[in-house]
Amino acid sequence: MPESLSTRLEHQLADAGLQVAVEDSDGALILSGFVETEEAREAAQDIVAQAAPRARIDNQLEVQTVLPTDVGDFVGGEPTAELADAPADLLGTDAEAEPDFTDQKLIDDPDEAVGPDSWGPGDEANTGDSYIPADDPVVTTDARGQTQVLGGFATDADTDVEVEPSAEDNLPGDEALADAIRRELAEDAATTDLSILVAVRRGVAHLRGTVADLDDAENAEAVAARVPGVREVIEELDVAGV
Repeated sequence: MPESLSTRLEHQLADAGLQVAVEDSDGALILSGFVETEEAREAAQDIVAQAAPRARIDNQLEVQTVLPTDVGDFVGGEPTAELADAPADLLGTDAEAEPDFTDQKLIDDPDEAVGPDSWGPGDEANTGDSYIPADDPVVTTDARGQTQVLGGFATDADTDVEVEPSAEDNLPGDEALADAIRRELAEDAATTDLSILVAVRRGVAHLRGTVADLDDAENAEAVAARVPGVREVIEELDVAGV
C-alpha cells in the first residue's frame, strides 16, 4: 500500500532531523510540533513546499525555548550588601547586637492573641488573600548531563487562559486555540515534560504523541479541555508499553 502524502513528508522531515507531524486537511498541509529554533521552523516549511509545491501550508510549529538553569544566569556579579565580619564590628555601629522587645504592646485579653482560637476582624488569620504556591518546576538533563528547567511554574487550577479571538468572527480561531493548548501543556507541572503534538480543527483539539502511562494521557486531555473555546478534545496519544 503506497504511503500517504503526509506520511511521506513526515519521513522526509525526520531524515532532516525534524520531528514534525503533518496532517492533510481540506487541501492544506498542517505542520505541528516543537522545534528548537526559528531556522528549523522555516526549514521544515521549505522541505514541505519543495515536496508539495501546489499545496497550501499551515505552519503551526512552535519554537520551544529553554529557561536558564545556571545559577550564574540568575545572580548578579556585584554584592548588594556588606556583612559584619565579627560581633565587635556590629557593636561599633549604632545597631543593636540583640533585639529589644520591651516596646511591644501588652495583650490583656487572651481573645486578641493570634492563634487557632483567635477571632474577630483584627485577626491576621482572617485578613488578606490566601496564597497558593506554584507547583515545583519540572527539570530534565541534556546530552551533556546538564540540568534544564522545562516549566511547571504555574498552578494548574487558578491560571487564567487567554485565547486571541479571530478577526473574522471574533471567536477563538483554531491556530490561537492550538497555541493556547501548547502553552498550557508547557506551563502545567503535570504535562510540561510531555512531547505532545496539538492540532485544532473547528474547535476540536487533537492530541498526538507518545506518553509513559495513562495518567499522562488523562492529564494532557484535562489541560487541553480547560482552554476556553475548545469544543472537544480527541486524545490520540500512544501509551508506552500498552
